[in-house]
Amino acid sequence: MLLYIIVVLIAFFLGIKRYKYLNQFRDFYGPPSLPFIGNFLDMRSILKNINIFNEFPAKYGKTTKMFFGMHAALITTDLKLIEVIVNSPDLINKSYAYIIAFSRWLGDGLLISSGEKWRSHRKILTPAFHYKILEDFIEVFESRGKVLVDNLLKASSEDCVNVHKLFSLYTLDVICDTAMGTAMNVQCNPDHKYMQAIKTMCDISMTRIINPFYRIKFMYKYTNMYKSEMDALEIITSFSLGIIEKRRKFLETYHSNDDNEYDEFGKRRKMTFMDILLKSTINGKPLTNEEIRQEVDTFLFEGHDTTASAISFTCYNLAMNPDVQKLAYEEICHVLPTDRMVTITDLQNLKYLEMVIKESLRLHPSVPLHSRVVDKEFEYNGIKLPKGLRISVNQYTLHRDPVEFPDPEKFDPLRFTADEQSKRHPLAYIPFSAGHRNCIGK
Repeated sequence: MLLYIIVVLIAFFLGIKRYKYLNQFRDFYGPPSLPFIGNFLDMRSILKNINIFNEFPAKYGKTTKMFFGMHAALITTDLKLIEVIVNSPDLINKSYAYIIAFSRWLGDGLLISSGEKWRSHRKILTPAFHYKILEDFIEVFESRGKVLVDNLLKASSEDCVNVHKLFSLYTLDVICDTAMGTAMNVQCNPDHKYMQAIKTMCDISMTRIINPFYRIKFMYKYTNMYKSEMDALEIITSFSLGIIEKRRKFLETYHSNDDNEYDEFGKRRKMTFMDILLKSTINGKPLTNEEIRQEVDTFLFEGHDTTASAISFTCYNLAMNPDVQKLAYEEICHVLPTDRMVTITDLQNLKYLEMVIKESLRLHPSVPLHSRVVDKEFEYNGIKLPKGLRISVNQYTLHRDPVEFPDPEKFDPLRFTADEQSKRHPLAYIPFSAGHRNCIGK
């Protein structure tokens, strides 16, 4: 009897909460939702979700109302609301789904940290993306790129090639070299246990974001997926912490603040992402090995797979548009040298290729949707948006707005001439998000 009363009371209070949300958002429309589970059953897979969300503006308007369990969410392509989201200091926190999926792996790294911790870490990490530092690593991009080309040539005789796998190995090679100062050579050793562990964690994280069953902590711990996650985490964290400790001891040994220190072989070395973290302090205190691991692993996760996706779709779009491919190829032949290494100036002169990449990111943004949680209640268009509300920006559909991008499904790099870009709303194209919490890797 007591259990029955408790269940009834819980259902009653949840019902009141649901009614409150429905009343607050009566001006927004969305797909029908079920009691308690909301729209979870509509979320079948990442690919299907993208297609479902892409239909929302035509069906429900630019801002769609949904429920995930008892939690309300808005999914929007409304430029006015997006402007509020990206510019508000009260909308910098990521949604709970990120925390569930990534917290054990990435901890309080830049992807999911919030508040003052996020601000202080963002401040010390931003210099790592200065053009001068990136320029120092062009040699790495090129040397690893030559291995990639060899692998593509070897695969070219096959009827069907999963290019994303090859590009993912390439970007992981580059990031390990540039962020950690460690040559992994996973392109030559794709079965490396570290690479397999990273892949396992990426797959598990995406599954937990999509599937509500795997979000329930006490149930998840009894699944095979949880065991796989623990095994993969052990490999990743032990490897990262080992590299960090080795690097820290090296820096302490040489007692130098010079960014161009010598390595153990007497060769002047480049400043890696990890070195910047090891040299940084917050309120006079150095970062711990675990804090550095979280940031390095965050950078590795966010950087290698998203970049591999961008390269894959760019190649796909070039293959599907041979006229564009011909122009890009001719520009490359004209601009890039054959008798020396590529320089930053060479790359900056590839104007048409840059437009090709931007147009590819328009149609296939590496992150098709990103979410924020309302930290403090605010009003928008006369509607009070409560604390805890999740708001998702659907940039996949935003980039297909026929007003901003006529004939939106057509692949047309000339949309990104300076003149064409000046005609659009500055937030109509945001593959790296925008505002306070834009992607640091832009």
